[in-house]
Amino acid sequence: MRPRDLFLNAAIAAIAWTPSLAQSTLQSTLRVGFIAGVNRATFSGHMYGKPLNHTGFAAGLITVLPVAPRFAIQPELMLTMKGAHSDSAGISATYKVDYVEVPLLARFEIPISGRVKPFVYGGPGFAYRTSCTIEGHYHPGAVFGFAGDYFIVGCDEEARQGQRASPGVNYSKADVDGIIGGGLAFQVGGRTMTVSTRYDVGFVKFLSDADMKNRVLSFMGTLEWPFHK
Repeated sequence: MRPRDLFLNAAIAAIAWTPSLAQSTLQSTLRVGFIAGVNRATFSGHMYGKPLNHTGFAAGLITVLPVAPRFAIQPELMLTMKGAHSDSAGISATYKVDYVEVPLLARFEIPISGRVKPFVYGGPGFAYRTSCTIEGHYHPGAVFGFAGDYFIVGCDEEARQGQRASPGVNYSKADVDGIIGGGLAFQVGGRTMTVSTRYDVGFVKFLSDADMKNRVLSFMGTLEWPFHK
């Protein structure tokens, strides 16, 4: 199943499940807090061969806005590191791409008894690229460059160089994502802690003349405080 199909099926299942949510309860207090985690990022499609995973970090702020029993809206403001790595044609290269991202997620708590509360969430994310570099080195047999030579270049500069041969080539500044995930919530001293896993599917081509789109598997944690006026 393609990632986009997985996202759509999860959204349909969440909508179908909504009527059962009113039978149980969730904290009715607005919560604010911090979110942080680790990304395993790559691109769909091809760059210098098959893309490999690149490890980055993500961190930011989170708000949980209760709407109904066991249902909340979860907006976030994050700095997230994406990109990909490849090792092909004598070149080892890593795209390091940083975004400011605003996910807007619907969060559903699964109605079970106990102190640990499982939940699922999903929704869109809107990202703007703040930096992008390509770093790497050449191996023996590389077509361009000598073995051991290290290089680092900004994505936009690399695009300008490539436009001499392919006019109009550029790297996208913005992305629109589909995000699905799930995790566990714990109550600790009047605060809510969560651990979760999410999958982030980018819908915008990162490189205009190639079918390269962001794909990120993230392992996240939050610490949320009740907000009282």
